Parts: sequence; structure tokens; C-alpha cells
Amino acid sequence: MANLILREIVVERPTGLFYDSGASIVASQAAGGNGLVPYHKHTCLAEGDRPEHAWWCNSPYCASLNGLCPDHGGREPVRPGEEPWRGR
Repeated sequence: MANLILREIVVERPTGLFYDSGASIVASQAAGGNGLVPYHKHTCLAEGDRPEHAWWCNSPYCASLNGLCPDHGGREPVRPGEEPWRGR
């Protein structure tokens, strides 16, 4: 295991636009959880006169990082505890 590729990093709350799915709260309530859930960056695609912009999210269920953000007609990321496959 001398050539590890993955590294563990601690990510602070981002500056700029971000969507807080509540995953940090769930992680702090979990047994042994520290409440730190890393954010990842999405890209809201340009449309008409609106330029492309980045926004951050901490939902653990994002499958695509390129698409419209919730403010521009995109779907809201799934919140932990409100997963559609649980009938919510």
C-alpha cells in the first residue's frame, strides 16, 4: 500500500453559493460522527445571458455535478432522511 491515491482531507464550509443538505447535522448525530461532511462543487451551466457559475453542496447523493442549480430550475439535491426511495 505504498502508492496510495486517495487522501483524506477536511473541508471547511465553502465561501460563495452553497446548498446545505443537512448532512452535517446527520453526521454529528451519528454514533461517533464529528459533523464534518465535505462539500463538493457543482457547475451550473450557462444559459442565454447568464454565465456559468459554481455552487457547493454537501448532499451525499449527487450523481451529476454539471447541470442547472436549484435557483435556475435544477433539482434540489437529496437531503439525508428525505430520500425518495424511502417513500418520502
